[in-house]
Amino acid sequence: MIPVIRQDPRFADAEDEDEYQSRRSNPLIRDNRTCRLKEVESSDLVKFEPPLYIQRYARVVEHCKTGQYRTIADFGTAELTFVQYLKNLDFVNQIFAVDIDRNLLNSQKHRCRPQMFDHLNKRSEPLNISVLCGSVLEFDSRLHDLDCICAIELIEHLQKDDVEKFSAALFGRYQPKNVIITTPNKDFNVLFEFEPDQMRHWDHKFEWTREEFRTFCEGVTTKYDYKFDLFGVGDPPSEHQTVGPCSQGAVFTRQASKLGSSSLEKFPTEVYETLYSVDYPVEDKSLTPDYHLTNEIIYQCNQIGIAEYQEQGDEISVISIAHLQTFPSIDQYRVSDAHIAELARATEHLRVMEDGLSILVQNVPDSPPAPYWGFSDEENDGAGPSYNYHVGAEELW
Repeated sequence: MIPVIRQDPRFADAEDEDEYQSRRSNPLIRDNRTCRLKEVESSDLVKFEPPLYIQRYARVVEHCKTGQYRTIADFGTAELTFVQYLKNLDFVNQIFAVDIDRNLLNSQKHRCRPQMFDHLNKRSEPLNISVLCGSVLEFDSRLHDLDCICAIELIEHLQKDDVEKFSAALFGRYQPKNVIITTPNKDFNVLFEFEPDQMRHWDHKFEWTREEFRTFCEGVTTKYDYKFDLFGVGDPPSEHQTVGPCSQGAVFTRQASKLGSSSLEKFPTEVYETLYSVDYPVEDKSLTPDYHLTNEIIYQCNQIGIAEYQEQGDEISVISIAHLQTFPSIDQYRVSDAHIAELARATEHLRVMEDGLSILVQNVPDSPPAPYWGFSDEENDGAGPSYNYHVGAEELW
């Protein structure tokens, strides 16, 4: 019987190949960044708080904020964890999440779906997230000339012979305006009390010292039109400053503002398989602030009316406009009481008192009525009273 070579030692005791693949594809036992064993990033001598991977993400996000990058790719995205950070940046329009592990991406792609929060708090700018399956050594024209490509703790998982191919694809063909690469600092490993030549992760093909990483960066700038700045994540203990940071990184910036025609692909080349793509809800900019304020006034008046009916049985409530101005959702518009009164008069749902200082609202009963859609009792065809319950444009429950 030919022995099965299982690359993931966590499941080496699986009785057969089916059990091995089943356990390996279970998202509940995966690491938060990769499907492989978690990298060693702490020891008795050093521990990081927050965890080092969070510090790395935060540092890369800061670079994205500084550069206001609108189009970003995450190479080696794995569980799409870094995408969760990127999608919260309101200036980002496009995120490409790229990994070679199809099963992993399919098990995690649901993390890209818009949540209820995203529907209730629509973005001011469009955002598309596309999950792509393929090798970072290949070229896909959709990712050409992006604002930034991130490769967080990825390069050390490549075969040494593939590092040059990766550089050629990344800097020579994709040619993003910026590239952010992070990788372990081998000099720091002495604090992990490793065996000779031991690395932080079973799948690492190599780990670079600070000098070796600088040599790689200088080689990139010599061959391609980029400059670089080094940074570190995870400071060492004060008594071990000579080993440098636990994780080292570089930000590469393209020098040419425009790419020559010879560097562009003549024909689109979409080699990556699109496993999932989604557009996030975007607010309708044609709707004026007064439109949103009117909806908020109606909503808050109805909420106050419901509360008074439930607590005191009042069928009609008189609500002071000055009181409405104390609600942050209304106060943010910075308008006068007279303007609120004017907006309330223009609705079919509210009545402004003669003094212009208060709003009268007919309360709804305790049992929830059918939503009010704007028709009158006559249009209701005798089916019952039309209650002043307003469904705002953004209240899509």
